[in-house]
Amino acid sequence: MQRKLQKTIWILTLIVIMLLPPIRVANAAGFDYYTSIFIYKNPNKMEYYVGESFDKTGMEIRGNVQRTNGSTTVYTLGLQNMTFSPKEFTKAGKIQVTVSVPCLTSSGKMEPLSTSLYVDVFEEEGDPPWYWTYKITAEAKKTVYLVGEEFDKSGLKVYAHSEGYYPPEDEKWDCTKYVKKISPTKFTKAGEQYVTVSADLTGEHNVETFTAKIKVKVYNKIKITKHPGGEIVDEGGSCAFTVKAENATEFTWYFVKDNDVIPVKEKNDSRFPGLKASGIHEKKLKLSHIPVELDGWSVMCEFTNPADSAESDTASIQVKGKNTPTTKPEPTAVPTPEITPTPEITAPPTQEPKAEPVAEISPEPTVSLVDIPVPTHSHSFDGVYHKDSRQHWLECACGERTGVADHVVAEWKTLSEPTKEKDGIRSGTCVVCGEEVIDFVRYRETEDEEEPIPWLLIVGLALAGVAVLVCVAAIVIVIARKGKKNDPEE
Repeated sequence: MQRKLQKTIWILTLIVIMLLPPIRVANAAGFDYYTSIFIYKNPNKMEYYVGESFDKTGMEIRGNVQRTNGSTTVYTLGLQNMTFSPKEFTKAGKIQVTVSVPCLTSSGKMEPLSTSLYVDVFEEEGDPPWYWTYKITAEAKKTVYLVGEEFDKSGLKVYAHSEGYYPPEDEKWDCTKYVKKISPTKFTKAGEQYVTVSADLTGEHNVETFTAKIKVKVYNKIKITKHPGGEIVDEGGSCAFTVKAENATEFTWYFVKDNDVIPVKEKNDSRFPGLKASGIHEKKLKLSHIPVELDGWSVMCEFTNPADSAESDTASIQVKGKNTPTTKPEPTAVPTPEITPTPEITAPPTQEPKAEPVAEISPEPTVSLVDIPVPTHSHSFDGVYHKDSRQHWLECACGERTGVADHVVAEWKTLSEPTKEKDGIRSGTCVVCGEEVIDFVRYRETEDEEEPIPWLLIVGLALAGVAVLVCVAAIVIVIARKGKKNDPEE
């Protein structure tokens, strides 16, 4: 009986031990520390050429952290102090890049933790095989200049072409980096000319110099020598405006009023009914059948050549309507003839000048202020965005705004990571207006981060369970000893 009781107690003890929650060992270091790091997101660029340097843009690194309560979590690490090896690729192939970030470790010191990734490195771009003979050609984005400007190297591209049978002649290599000389670098005279580009390339036996030419056109700056003058004209009449400019190849006339700028048309302009124009692209502009609607407007001429542009002063147009009342001059008295002493001659009676008959002036055609058309303002938005730190918009010269919207950032750049103590900072460029946007990022716990575990309660329960087990074991031992003494079989 006693042996059966002992077996039952031991079985119950084992069951209690199995049901107790597992006891985790708390962090002995007394602070949170990193145990390892890993690459959560690869960089944007994973393919390189020999001679290029590793680009960490787009990379995201995270670290495993051991908490003081014994749990583990994952934090995102900043890239400011990251180092990597190799920094520059010197050979082709699949190359391992080791990434290191200084982190707080269990020793209580900042020590580098490392991880790695592999990138593909290819032979140097733009190098044709040394055993080929070839020629070079040069291209430039900008081929029109003003006298005094320098050649724009930013858009220059130089290519090497094969002159053999293999590879085909239409195959080419970008050899811009081998350019050694450009002549001329600054244009001192106008006219059509050539820019010579020289590049040193490795030929079959030694380094050879190859040249190519780029055709450019150079123009003198436009100089205005005569501006148009204002005109006063009757309704239905005509007038002309003349300008002169040196080095201009094209002339374009415009009507201008306040913020409105309208190209002059030869006819059928709805704003100016009946108006006819000629010479709209010449030095002399002629207007005829001028309507009263043109009163208060001005004309302006724009001069251009392929490399420059300039605008003349504005010349006002004053139109006198046919029915516009004019001020009549006051009638003057007929001078009294001098009286001579001769009695036979008497002075003729002074005649009062006849005033204009009032009845002949019809009041009907009198133009009142109500009849004069009031010019309406038409908003003009030049397409240039105005902006502040939060929004952008288009704005008319009168101050009217349209298209007001918040900045739109497609890609953010992290300046500092958020922590529990302070917000992080990120920056980006608005894709609409180009404004540099600064934004604050609140701290958020990662999905892997666990909620704090009530370790005091668990430890207390564990200690209580151990105490119960000790008591049960003591009772079992006492009973077992008494059983041995009283067992008649022994």
